[in-house]
Order: sequence, then structure tokens, then C-alpha cells
Amino acid sequence: MNSFLGYLAIGFIRLLGSISLSAAQSVGALIGKMLLARRTRSREVARVNLSLVYPDKTESERELLLRDTLIENGKAMAETGPMWGYEPTKTAAMIRQVHGEALYDELMQHDGGKLVLAPHLGNWEIINNYFAKRQHDITIMYRPAKMPTFNEWMVSRREGIGCKLVPTTRAGVMGLFSTLKQGELVGFLPDQEPRRQSGVFADFMGVSTLTPKLPHEMMKKTGAKAIYAFAKRLPDAQGFDIYFVKPDEELYSDVAEVSAASMNRGIAECIALCPEQYQWTYKRFKRQPDEQPNPYKVAKVP
Repeated sequence: MNSFLGYLAIGFIRLLGSISLSAAQSVGALIGKMLLARRTRSREVARVNLSLVYPDKTESERELLLRDTLIENGKAMAETGPMWGYEPTKTAAMIRQVHGEALYDELMQHDGGKLVLAPHLGNWEIINNYFAKRQHDITIMYRPAKMPTFNEWMVSRREGIGCKLVPTTRAGVMGLFSTLKQGELVGFLPDQEPRRQSGVFADFMGVSTLTPKLPHEMMKKTGAKAIYAFAKRLPDAQGFDIYFVKPDEELYSDVAEVSAASMNRGIAECIALCPEQYQWTYKRFKRQPDEQPNPYKVAKVP
């Protein structure tokens, strides 16, 4: 059954990869509107998240942001087709402007490891095309898909543009450390909830959030320098702008909690540039400190 579903998913993404970016985004917008129309898990998770991080907004303001969020998240899903289906040169041509490119150039001049912290904002897949365009190989940790057939195909598509993927296993983590020690480039998604023993609680947009310790450990043990990166979706299928954002010095603190709080501030700074394009549909605040209740259970999210 998993094999059948894997081939079905591959077929759908390949279909999306055979149409224009505008058409794919229209499909994504339709998916988002369908998620909004019913009491779906995505809608209710996003509603809880937005109420937690934007308590000062009115309910009507949050509902408008919720609508835009689901539409933009739907576009991100559908854009997987073009990102994995187009030729790399065609995808790279969708990059319009690069903001903060001097910060990236400065990072690449660092003698030690280079760490790119890329939150789930906008379209994170196209950032890999930027590195390929600059002829910089990057090693990225990924969570293997549950469908082996789909997982194998996904890895092949990402590695086809020059990325090296390592799984979320002990061996994969050691691979990241090794890459950084060699002075090379590593990409990491810093806004996924880790296992309890792999994280610390730190403020994220006013919410105590279980935050991964791995970026702190990689920087401390390898001397790596870091930068934030994301790709903002432009209106009317015009393409994407890449943004590089410099972290504050507390990111390099010896104290894991201080570093994690700094990292979350950096992520929030990126989100502020296009909050509707953030993946608010993810249960980011599931584990809470001091036996506080799971906010999604309280809200009876399906």
C-alpha cells in the first residue's frame, strides 16, 4: 500500500512539474481554500498558532492572516512540482533578487564551517538552487518520508541539483559535524520540534518553545558561523526573492538556552517580512514546560 501511495504522490508532483509556476500556484491556492472551508487539521493548528504568537491582533485580523496562510501554504505544497520537476536552470531563473547577498559572501569567506539556518518560510526548496547557482555544495539533514518509494525519489530530486542529504539519524548528525569541521556548508531547518532530550525551552514570539540544541552544538564544537536564509514568494507568480539575515552575537553563546532564544529571534525577524508565508500549519508548540497543557489538545484540534 505504501508503495502504491508513493507512486501516486510522485505522479501528482510530476504532473505539477509539467505545468507553469502560475498554474501550480493556482492549484495550491485552491488547496488552501479547501483547507480553509472545512474544520481541517491544518486550519485549526494554524488558528491555535496565530492566537498564541499574535495575541494583540483582533480576531478578524487573525482570521484574515489565517486565510492568507492556508493559501500560501497550499502554494508551497504545489510548488514542489516545479521545484523538483523543472530543469535546475529554469528553477534558478525564478530567483529575482537576493537581499543581503554580501552577508552570504562574508559567510563563505569564513575559514571554518558554514551553517545556513532556513526556517519553513516561503519556498525553502528554491534556496538549494541558489547554492547550486553559486557552485557551493551543501549538506542538508532531512526527515525520511514514510513511503520508501517516494523517499528515494525525493532524495534523488534534491541531490540532482548538487545537495547532499543525510537522514535524521545518529549517523546523519555525525555527517553534519564532519562536514562543518571540513569548513563546508550545511543547511538546517531550525524550527522543527525536537525530541525532549534534544531541545531546550526558549522564547519564540512570546511562547515558550522546545527548540533544537543541535545548531548550538554544531557551532560550539566546530567553530561554524551561521546565517538565516529564506525565499519569499512574489505575487502573480513573478518568482522568488532570496533573503539572507545576520544573527545576533548571542547565537554563539556557550549557554544553549541563550543561543536557542537568539535563534528564535532570528527566525521571528525573517517571519516578520512575510508572516502569511510561514508554516503555521505545523504543531510547533506541542510540548510545553512545567506540565503545561498541549494547546492543540485544549483546542481539540483534529
